[in-house]
Amino acid sequence: MRIIQLSFILLWRIWFFLINLFLVPLLAGASIPFLFKDKYYHIAYWFHRTWAKSNLFLMGFWYVLEKDKEKLDKNKQYIIISNHSSIMDIMLIYSLMRKNPLVFVGKAELAKLPFFGFVYKKSNILINRDNLSSCIRVFKQIQKEVDSGKSVCIFPEGGVPKPSIFLDDFKSGAFSIAILKKIPIVPFTIADIKTKFPSFFILKGRPGKIRIKQHHSISTNNLSLRDKNFLKKKCFNLIKFQLEKFEREKIKN
Repeated sequence: MRIIQLSFILLWRIWFFLINLFLVPLLAGASIPFLFKDKYYHIAYWFHRTWAKSNLFLMGFWYVLEKDKEKLDKNKQYIIISNHSSIMDIMLIYSLMRKNPLVFVGKAELAKLPFFGFVYKKSNILINRDNLSSCIRVFKQIQKEVDSGKSVCIFPEGGVPKPSIFLDDFKSGAFSIAILKKIPIVPFTIADIKTKFPSFFILKGRPGKIRIKQHHSISTNNLSLRDKNFLKKKCFNLIKFQLEKFEREKIKN
């Protein structure tokens, strides 16, 4: 029985690879002509969202969204933050942020991948966290993207933490940018995907429901950089509390 289960998971993971062999050239490739001018980015963003939603659907995932009573303004920019446990987090954020085109801050290493790397580099902000000059450049690039009208998604854990870590310490970048540019932060808490599509164990996971909480936006209008750590801790505690709540509900059910 165990062998059958592992075989299914392996085939399911291979299916993900095959899906993207088709979807990346088709949808990411189609977005390329619209990546060179900011005024056309909303078209490129449509292709990126379609790629993300197709991945979720074809892998057998669906999400249930719980949100506070707030409607995001399609004419405003936001700093989106979330816990991070899988590549599927990116697909989910794309799917959720329909009316607020955004760019991600992600690993520079992914730009080395054939074809996908080019699209990834043109449509996101790449960072090498071990390189100070890279971090400074990224900080300036985020400000540029915000000034052009885009929202920005940053995973403040700085990457996918080890499976043993419930929620890793947050880096300060997202909160510094939000304060400097006076942009509200919208925190998301994503549950279930850590076990259903983990980054670290290829022979673990399964299709199914993903629970997400979209928290109320947090204003930064009256904050200065001296409040950065306070804001960071507030967001960390908010997401941690919701993750713990999701865990309790899972055990109860």
